[in-house]
Amino acid sequence: MSSKRKLRYVATKVLAVASLWSVAAYAGSDDGTAVIQRESENAKALKLDEPSYQTREERLKAKPLDWRATSGKPKRRTLTNAEKESLRKAKPESTEGGAPDPQADAEARKLHPDDWKPKSPANR
Repeated sequence: MSSKRKLRYVATKVLAVASLWSVAAYAGSDDGTAVIQRESENAKALKLDEPSYQTREERLKAKPLDWRATSGKPKRRTLTNAEKESLRKAKPESTEGGAPDPQADAEARKLHPDDWKPKSPANR
């Protein structure tokens, strides 16, 4: 075996062992962790008295921002003990995307009919 071939062989083996070790470490690390789920006690403890603005009615009820009241240096917000504890216990996750809206084409045709007309050829 040439020295380059030996080096590649050793490097491949080291990489394989390292990746197996990291997978094994990750798989065994979920003891004692908590996941914040919707309507869990941790999520309820973190609910702040901030408006939601998710619906049209909530946005219409919103009052305009008073710029004079908000000028100046921002104040740092300190976390409560409950927030610190839930952040310490939290595990990063992501959610999967949903299916596309089956009525999207019909709505687009209704709202923008000119964009859906067939285009005439430029050179006739």
